Amino acid sequence: MKDSISHLHVVCEDWMRELQFYKNEIPFSKKRIEELSTKYTTKDVLAQIEHCENKFHIMDTHGDEFIHDVKAKNKWLLNQASEQPKFIGVKMIAADENIPDLMEFTARDFASTIEEFYEFLSKYM
Repeated sequence: MKDSISHLHVVCEDWMRELQFYKNEIPFSKKRIEELSTKYTTKDVLAQIEHCENKFHIMDTHGDEFIHDVKAKNKWLLNQASEQPKFIGVKMIAADENIPDLMEFTARDFASTIEEFYEFLSKYM
């Protein structure tokens, strides 16, 4: 399927906002983890805390890498738009199949991680 440069640019901007939202939520969750780690010292709770810390660290790193990839795609699109201004609205670029799939996975992963984290918080806060 082909899309126009302007459409793909808007899609990249949406992805950037979504990824930035995920990145902005992680520090709040990490703060909650810190609060729990000062209250509880049992092995099972500490293991769950460590699991959450690791998961958020991975999500944070993955988010940085993904933001970099989306920015590179958007930069390429803007470059194409400046080189071919008459074709900005013409469907001429094959849509990238990897990024939408990765965005869908990232959204599901974030939602399930936050749900699991909130269930954990509800038990111990």
